[in-house]
Amino acid sequence: MKKNNNIKEFVLLFILAIGLVSFGFRGNDKGGKGGGKGGQNTPSLKAGDSYRMFINNLNIPLNRAGVIGDVSVFDPEVGTNSSGGRYAGITFLFSGGFFLSGITNGTLWSNAVASASRIQDYVPGTVQGGQNDPRAQVYVLRAAEGDFAPAWDEWKDAVALGAYFYDGDGDGIYDPVDKNGNGKWDRDEDRPDLIGDETAWCVYSDGTEPANRRFNDVSPQGIEIRQSVFAFNTKSFVGNMIFLRYSILNTGTVADVMDSVYFGVWADPDLGDAYDDLVGCDTLLNAGYVYNNGPDAEYGTAAPTFLIDFFQGPKAYIEGETYIDVNGNHKWDDGIDTPLDTAHYVGGQVRGIEAFPGAKNLGLASFVHYIQSHPTHGDPNTRQEARNYMLGLNRTGTPLDPCTWAFGEVRGGVDCAAVDPRFSYSGDPVANVGWINNNATDQRQMSNTGPFKLEKGVPVDIVAGYVLGRGTDAKNSVKVAKDYSEIAQLLFDSNFPSPPPPPPVKSTVQTGTSENGQGYIDLNFPTAEQLQYRAVDTVLNIDRRVEGFYITAYRTNSKERVVAGVENAKVVARYKLDDQIQAVYTLFANGNQEKAFDDVDPEFKLNYGLYSDPETGRLRVKIKANPFTDEPLVKGQTYYLTITAYALNHQSIFEKAPWDLNKQIRYGAVGDYIARAGAIEEYETALIPVVYGENMYVPATEGSVAEMAQGPSSGKVQYVVADNKKLTGDTYNVEFFKNEAVKSPYSVYYRLRNKTTNTVLRDSLTAFDTTLSVVAGKVTDGFLLKVSPSVAALGTATYSGTRWYRPFAPTTSFTGVFYTGGDIPSSAKITLPKKGGVNFSTFTSADKMRRIELRFGTNSGKAYRYMQGFVGTTPARRNASVLYAGGVTAADTVATRGGWMGKFGQGFVDVPFTAWAVDTKYGEQRQLAVGFIEMSTTIAGDASTTFRANPDGNWDPGDSVRLSGEYIVIFDKLYDPNGNQKELTGGDFGTGTPVWADLCTPNTVPGGADPGQYGDAFKSVFGSPWLAGMYVVGLQKMDSTVFYNNGDTLKIPLASYPYVNDIFTFTTSKGGDLSADQKQALFDKVNVYPNPLFAYNPQSSFSGNTPDNPYVTFTNLPVDVTVKIFSLSGILVRTLTTADKPSPTSPFLKWDLMNEDNLRVASGMYLAIVKSPEFGEKILKFAVIMPQKQIQRF
Repeated sequence: MKKNNNIKEFVLLFILAIGLVSFGFRGNDKGGKGGGKGGQNTPSLKAGDSYRMFINNLNIPLNRAGVIGDVSVFDPEVGTNSSGGRYAGITFLFSGGFFLSGITNGTLWSNAVASASRIQDYVPGTVQGGQNDPRAQVYVLRAAEGDFAPAWDEWKDAVALGAYFYDGDGDGIYDPVDKNGNGKWDRDEDRPDLIGDETAWCVYSDGTEPANRRFNDVSPQGIEIRQSVFAFNTKSFVGNMIFLRYSILNTGTVADVMDSVYFGVWADPDLGDAYDDLVGCDTLLNAGYVYNNGPDAEYGTAAPTFLIDFFQGPKAYIEGETYIDVNGNHKWDDGIDTPLDTAHYVGGQVRGIEAFPGAKNLGLASFVHYIQSHPTHGDPNTRQEARNYMLGLNRTGTPLDPCTWAFGEVRGGVDCAAVDPRFSYSGDPVANVGWINNNATDQRQMSNTGPFKLEKGVPVDIVAGYVLGRGTDAKNSVKVAKDYSEIAQLLFDSNFPSPPPPPPVKSTVQTGTSENGQGYIDLNFPTAEQLQYRAVDTVLNIDRRVEGFYITAYRTNSKERVVAGVENAKVVARYKLDDQIQAVYTLFANGNQEKAFDDVDPEFKLNYGLYSDPETGRLRVKIKANPFTDEPLVKGQTYYLTITAYALNHQSIFEKAPWDLNKQIRYGAVGDYIARAGAIEEYETALIPVVYGENMYVPATEGSVAEMAQGPSSGKVQYVVADNKKLTGDTYNVEFFKNEAVKSPYSVYYRLRNKTTNTVLRDSLTAFDTTLSVVAGKVTDGFLLKVSPSVAALGTATYSGTRWYRPFAPTTSFTGVFYTGGDIPSSAKITLPKKGGVNFSTFTSADKMRRIELRFGTNSGKAYRYMQGFVGTTPARRNASVLYAGGVTAADTVATRGGWMGKFGQGFVDVPFTAWAVDTKYGEQRQLAVGFIEMSTTIAGDASTTFRANPDGNWDPGDSVRLSGEYIVIFDKLYDPNGNQKELTGGDFGTGTPVWADLCTPNTVPGGADPGQYGDAFKSVFGSPWLAGMYVVGLQKMDSTVFYNNGDTLKIPLASYPYVNDIFTFTTSKGGDLSADQKQALFDKVNVYPNPLFAYNPQSSFSGNTPDNPYVTFTNLPVDVTVKIFSLSGILVRTLTTADKPSPTSPFLKWDLMNEDNLRVASGMYLAIVKSPEFGEKILKFAVIMPQKQIQRF
């Protein structure tokens, strides 16, 4: 019932609750009679005479006559029958029950179920059916058994005895039928009164004869109590409590109205050692409780507190307090009187909360205790003594005096005379303030509520809770139990909020045929709604998230795992998030583990960002063969599939390795995980029937390749159809352009343009993906683009002529062809003698790479000459300098610097080679500028190296280019026969001080230079390592006697080309339809099968038909079609039309071998004329051999 809570205190309590919660909600334990954790995993609704509710931390037996605890039933914790309610394996409750007292026709009556006081006034069953009714049993419902479990159907007997149910269709009759066949309960369907994860229900009546009663002057009053005990499978504090709903009904067999009724929740707690128990009550919580004052012999220093709380008191109409009696008849009249308050009955998430305007829920009216066999304060012996206790008096009817009461004292400066004597020990034992019980002993307690009326046929529902709290010591446990109780009241008042399941998976299916003729089924479904789902409940300690999906194929239209002894279900695909969770194991109550889910290969892992986005999250599962036989798919055969989304409660999973090592609970690292019972939830769709070939006129497509309209790249562009209906039939371009903002690696954008309408649909795209089976991505006009990456790469150089140079060895001899840029995957800095790792060019880029021919011939061209080791004041500076030869001065050639230099002053000299860009991809053939490097003779080699420099102005690499240093540089500049390309030479920029070009140490144009002549384009070359160099070529002779022959050519190809200005184009098929020619070709293949039909059709085993009711199927039919079937003699037997197909667009039409008079045809040959107004006619001939069938005579 609702209470006025101080907000600040509540927040603190709420935080405390969160700190104490541990694991789980919604368990999978399926115990039969004897308890939810009994390890007897056969679901059972009717538990018989007794049942043990063993869920989470509580283990409590009960029977069908209202006794809680004092029931001997099999206990899996001890392996034999036992009694008593236990918490943490230790007894806390000897017996629980209730007292009920009222006045009927002016006569007081009292009755009870209190086994410790030898009171058993109730018997199983209803007043009408009696205790011998075989239906009068304990009925058990478990959420883990799923929707429409057998227990749902057996609940019909409970309903007949008075149990509640949800009437989804509103017809007043309980009939739990899965109307839409989706395997899940929907709001328009009936369901039983399952609250929480486990509910145990029974009904009993006060039918014990007076002679067998302790109060033998009380006769049966015709009272029935429908008792529901329910709990939640959670390791949070909610796992430390169970709820008891007493629905009390006056059947009217004795009186129409029973007045001044009080109800008391009674218990004989034994908190470990029975003789150290103290009791108390909290009037703000409407609760009574038992606790210890210190260490307990069984529980130790941290003995728990057992608290009984009224979560929902009886409803009572009180004139002047809860309503204004407008018509003065001293009773509430709905619609006439004015309500001042409203009572509520909480019925769970499904049945909801029922409101009663003009009434209120009563709270705690009194709390008492008594002691077994005590002379003045012992068990009640009469109806009046019982009544006295229920009114908060002593046994004889005298109010207690807190000032003089022998079993308690008022502490902390509280005025004892001001303490309400009806609420025994209402002080705070933690603070040691108020009226405190000071006599620790074995005692019984009773929390009472009332008065209220029992009117004929009107049930009064009272809900109490058993709450266990355990803190750091016995006193702290009192606080913990109260904290739990207060938050549990919030949970109750909120109607047991349980996070909703994830949205159901919505799928589409198409069938198609690959280019190689292999048939397939495409199952498509979006994933965003499921992966965005996150159910969080801080009270129940739930953090449920969808982890993945799996697809199950069924052999028949049944979800049974095995049908007629044959495997009927098989998982054909599974996907999971790419997160820290790998395999998942279920942890059972006995400590055993079982693998629930394997990890999956990387290709089946889902990127959360991609698959949780509504625009991009999508999966396609392709089934290419019969999942059970691996045989090709059969046209016209029906295949059955389901999609299951599975979720994990992240508050109930933990890493497997630390747990297996020493039972540590950790979360967050990558690895296998353990899921506690109930941490895995699976949500399966209804069966999805797929007739292979049913959409052959609008088939699935595997993707089409776009044609290259322009560009050099080695890439490939495809499109995959995601939604046939949205295909426009337009022509599209995919256009590539360079991403100038990113220099390395080389990067491009591409855009999608509708060429038909000249509209850019998507721009600046950068995603590259070639996996056609992956359909995650943004859909445009019904399709997704699939663009392969394409990067530049050098190919293997070839030589035309007699090869005179040694095979390339880039890492050892520094020979080969080297790209100067740093923006392709194979980029590496080039090493020169005494100059390792020259920086990458800032001028060249992958889109400038070309196929090159290096053509040899004596003095065939001229090259720029660059001198290493001449300019600089130190050896290190000179080694780093590779300066244009025209910039070397006489002072640089002295012996102490660069030394001798042939052709001094000449920077543009004759060489025996020319370079040509000959590239058909770009349509180019142009001569390029070249250069070569010469090395100073004064550059010192290493200890084991002697350089062979010969700076004579003639290119000759010798037999070791690593020692001679004479590398060729091919520039991305047109050849100038006069050598006037200043960006490659440098010189005087009109400032009076020349600045020379350096291959390895970039220079800058002087500030005073003419910007019109030496602008950005010039500077981009002059200031770049390698200047405009595209490739550096290192060759070395096999020996000193061999060299090139005139006409030889070194060809330097590209293995692959990047996207540059490429354009790819394609045209979709409007609506996914086939072309007219394709449709005509299909119609030309119209056929009938099986032909001949010999007695039965093998497809009957899949369709549900009996073998002796065969049929034939016409296939490849268009939408509009008429099939006329004739005998060979020309008699019309049957006319079938589009209306006889399973759907208008289906290409299949079955003939059940019946004539127009609905009689079976005879065996023989038949003709069929298939006529289409669009495609013409086709004549088929087929044979039918009918099975023998007994004709029934009437």
